This record gives sequence, C-alpha cells and structure tokens, in this order.
Amino acid sequence: MNFIRLRHYILRLTFQKMKMKKQRPSSLQLLVILFLANMGCAALQSTFQTERIVPIFDPEATILPRSGTVAYVKNGITAMAIPLNDVKAVDAFGIIVFNSTDHWISLRQEDCSMLDQSGKVAKPIHRSQHTFYLGKNFRPKMPPEFREDFRESRVLRSMGDLVALPTEDIEKTTVMPRRRVRFFLYFHKRSIKSSNLRIIVPKVHSEFTDTETTFVFKFEVQKG
Repeated sequence: MNFIRLRHYILRLTFQKMKMKKQRPSSLQLLVILFLANMGCAALQSTFQTERIVPIFDPEATILPRSGTVAYVKNGITAMAIPLNDVKAVDAFGIIVFNSTDHWISLRQEDCSMLDQSGKVAKPIHRSQHTFYLGKNFRPKMPPEFREDFRESRVLRSMGDLVALPTEDIEKTTVMPRRRVRFFLYFHKRSIKSSNLRIIVPKVHSEFTDTETTFVFKFEVQKG
C-alpha cells in the first residue's frame, strides 16, 4: 500500500467512525483530520525510508560506484574507504591502506575521525564498546560488491598481501612495504541533518622521510 492510498484509508475510517456517531464534521474538523492523516503518513514514510552512505564525486579520487569505495593515492600510499551500509546500528566503514613505497609506514586508528556538515567531529567508537553497539557475535565484513570490484580491478589485485592485525587494542598500525592493512571504523549514528560526511584518516607517517599524509574521504547520506 503506497502512502497516498494509506492517507485515503485513514480518512475513510475517520469519516465512517464519525458517521456511526451521527456527527457531521465542520470545516475546522476536516482540516484537522487531513493534517493528522498527512502527519501520520509522513511519519510512516520517514520510518520505512532507507538511507545509504554513497561517495561524492571528486576528480582526485577513484570511485568504485558498485561498492561505494573511495580511493586516493598520495606519496606512494593508497588509502580506501568503503561504507558498510548493511550495518544499521552505527555508521561503519572499512579502511584499506596499501603501502607501495620501499619503506614502512604507520598510523593510529584512534586518530581517525568523522566530520559532518555542521563541523562536528566524531571519534570512532572504542573497541571496548563494540559488543554493546554491534552484538557479541558481530563480525565485520566487506560488502559483496567490493569483492566483485576486487576481482575485476587489476589495481586492487596488484596490492600486496593483507597483513593480519593483532586482536588486542593497539596504538599504532604498521604497514610494511608492498603490504596492505584493513581495519574497520564505527561511529555513533549520524544526525539526519548531516547529509555530508568526511572520513578522515590522518597522519599516515613515513618512517623513512618522516612525512605525514592525511586522507579525507567524501560521502553523503541518500534517502530513498
């Protein structure tokens, strides 16, 4: 049943109820009934409306529209952010960092953040709270569309082996030459007013040149 038919159904029930009570609605009552019917339909539509985090076009980025992956290459480092739209309890992103340099690099996952259009900065949910928000048996995984992108993209397949991260909480993530690392970021659910999001992976440090590279991934929230 679409929302126009639902509104007509609500109005019909209301009039039938008033008819049974032998009441004739006044003009003011008609306006109130119509207003309440529209409000009820709008509330239902908002409840059932789906939301997806999708990439924003950026000429400097490589975007894989199938999986919504955004990738940047800077200073010999490839960084990708993939929205995990199947995770509903939080805003979730998969992050992949590939080191194509001849020296090792490092970063701190806890320094990553999400910036919304109001200028508010959110830090990732701490590992100790993952079970509370995601459940005891939750296991993060990349969307199936990303696996298809990975199989079809020579650039992605040419990346080095995936480095297994320790299960304990770590302060610094190290990526050796020709290797890649993957981790997941979870943020508290966004406000519906924030339609533009920025995922920031800052200060990827080169242990050889002592330089730091920051990656900013641009996304927006789409309803429908």
